[in-house]
Amino acid sequence: MANYLFCRNIDQLSLIGSSAVKQHPDPINIWSISVENQLRHITRLEGVLTPEEKAQAARYHQKKDMLQFIVTRAALRFLLAEVISCRPEEVNIITAAGHHKPQLSGKTGIYFNISHSNQRAVIAIGTGEIGIDLEYVQPDFEYLSVAEFAFSAMESDSLLRHENPLKEFFRLWTRKEAFLKGLGTGLINDLKLINCLDNENIIPAHVAGVKADWAVTTVELIPDYLMSIAHEQLPAVKQINLNTDEDLFTRSYKSDFSF
Repeated sequence: MANYLFCRNIDQLSLIGSSAVKQHPDPINIWSISVENQLRHITRLEGVLTPEEKAQAARYHQKKDMLQFIVTRAALRFLLAEVISCRPEEVNIITAAGHHKPQLSGKTGIYFNISHSNQRAVIAIGTGEIGIDLEYVQPDFEYLSVAEFAFSAMESDSLLRHENPLKEFFRLWTRKEAFLKGLGTGLINDLKLINCLDNENIIPAHVAGVKADWAVTTVELIPDYLMSIAHEQLPAVKQINLNTDEDLFTRSYKSDFSF
């Protein structure tokens, strides 16, 4: 029996406060974080990272990339700490054998994924497998060369017919990335095999990690930033909520990171 990937566009996500994680366990919650807005807290942010995470940050050649990693990873720790009721420093994030995405240690039933682009990050948390991808729509990006090896014939046709082919490229690309990140099995050899056009697309039987139908929702998060969130359709996701970094960090800093 074939599994399907259902893709859709929406105009906007529901905007709610960060406390919704505990109040509504079924929806997927997404945080949009401006790295620049959090740099005034960078010393305290770095303080919640593990020695391994600090070493990983230090390996970045460009300072902006290092700061982006620190802010994003620390924010992830704050959010997961709220969900599992511990301090950010105590969150145990691992990468299991055979997987390419980090996860919480133990059987928590909590899943998460992160993405960042051009000094903005997004973090998704839910109760089922999820993947998220954020891309800045770079005006001078050479998208045709990427589409040549990554897009199916139908996707390429959609790209060429679209009134804004650059934005259409990033719409399709973020869908592919989010879906593959959700599976956690890494990139497949032939990206053309996964169609991410609107509505239903058959998932090839040999794509590893597929156990159910999947859905991908694409939205323009803010002007020139496209985001796609992928999740297993079973159990059905009732709602996708958007939270801002101001909700998270204003509250957590005032309470010394105790949720």
